[in-house]
This record gives sequence, structure tokens and C-alpha cells, in this order.
Amino acid sequence: LKVYYSEGLQAHLENQAFTFSSLYQHAEVELFSACESDIITAFLNDSCKAIVISRLLGEQEAKAFDQKKLHPMYSPLAKSGIALITSVNSGITKLTVDEIKKLLGSELTTKDSAGNSVSPIAVIDSKCSSVSHYLLDSVIQQKQFGPKCYAANSSDELIKKITEQPNQIGFVDFAWLSDVDSDLFKQIKDKIKFIAIGRTDSIYFAPNQSSFKTGEYPFTRTIYLLRRTDDFSLAKGFESFMAGPKGQLTFLKQGLLPVRQAERVIEVKMEPVGQ
Repeated sequence: LKVYYSEGLQAHLENQAFTFSSLYQHAEVELFSACESDIITAFLNDSCKAIVISRLLGEQEAKAFDQKKLHPMYSPLAKSGIALITSVNSGITKLTVDEIKKLLGSELTTKDSAGNSVSPIAVIDSKCSSVSHYLLDSVIQQKQFGPKCYAANSSDELIKKITEQPNQIGFVDFAWLSDVDSDLFKQIKDKIKFIAIGRTDSIYFAPNQSSFKTGEYPFTRTIYLLRRTDDFSLAKGFESFMAGPKGQLTFLKQGLLPVRQAERVIEVKMEPVGQ
């Protein structure tokens, strides 16, 4: 089974595929990280039977599939979001959605935690990533970013730039940094920090499982697996695994919010304590 996916989901997909293949030893899952547009093209041209991305097909994309009489099936898997990160030496700790729109679309001048005036620079993980697509399409609703915004070549390169330049703000898939037990997180946890985001200037939220659950984090996204095969296929089996108890628990342990969680029944007995 060939599966194309967005770069930000790499650690999660590798873990899911490894566990699935360990349980079903005759199943082999090949993973390919690619730009979002290339992922959709590969899916349309039958270069892969399944894809994992942080959105469903757009209107024009769905029409292209309809023309080939293809109707992909899908399952939601987990919730993540677009995280804003900056150097621990930066004075910026929080931003509103409107300030972020200015930063990405034109230019932003704001106050840091010490009251100093700053004009930060935005860094996107990649020109063709799902993060870039989301910010252009759903946040600033423009065809291109402003003069104070540029793209790195990967999430790793973005993080390196952020640790070296306090005046930069990075936009990266939270899934890339969600696992606090990973080697990557342990290496950079003392070098970067997450910026809290608010819809207004009164309440701000950091990206985490709780704010994804409540929908209070403004840039929350759902991760989907889309497949172009029937219900008796390896793609369906991999989908069922990730959407099932073992796959959902794996997402939870790696810091994302699974779309399905095991029910916990707690019984409280109100009885006086014996003498």
C-alpha cells in the first residue's frame, strides 16, 4: 500500500505504519511525504491508493475526481492545528488572529511582553505545504503572502531559523512538535516556545489537545485518510486500524487529539466514612 502524506504528519504516520505492519506481517505500507498539490495529483492519477492530509478535497479537486468517476471514501483520524513558534528569547508571547493576518498579508507592528515595539518576520515551513495552503486559503484569503513572510524548505529548517532569530515567527503543523517524548522535542524544548492565539485581545489559547477539543484554538484542523479503494482492501484495513482503538490511542500518546476516545465510566458512591 502506497500512502502519500503531508510532511508535518511524518512522525505519526511512521509510527502508525510500523505498528500496523508489525500486527499484520503480510502487509507492507510505503509512505511518501510530498507537497499538498502533489499529494492530490498522485491520488487522482492512481499513484497511490490512500492519502493522509489535514483537509478534505476542495470543490475543483472533487470535480476532477468526478470526471474520472471516482468518489474517494474518507475517515477523520485526529485533530491538530497550525502552531506558531518563536525563540525563547523573543518577547512575543501572544497574538490575535487579526494581528496574524497582518503579519502574513502585509506587515505587523506590535508590542512584546516588555512593551517594546516589534515588527516580526513570518516563516512558513514550505511554499507548497498544507500549512501554506491553509494560511492562504482560510486565514488571509490571498493568492500570495506579504513582504514580511517567506518560506523555508522544510519544518526542520524552519525550526533551526527560529532558534537563531528571535524576531521570527514560524508557522508549522503542531503534529511536528506534538510528541513531548520525541528526540526532536527534547532537543528544542528549551530553545523555542509556542505563541498563544486569541480571536480577540482578551482570551488566548496555546495549541494542545484541550484547545483542539473545545475548538477554542483558532487554527484547529482535522486529519483525514482518503482512499480510492473498496471496503475489502489494504487501504481500508489501514484506515480502520488508525480510526480504531489502537490507532486512536497512538495519536493520543503522541500529543494529538484522536477523534474517538475510549469511554470512561466513573461511579461515585456518596456514603459516610466509617468510624
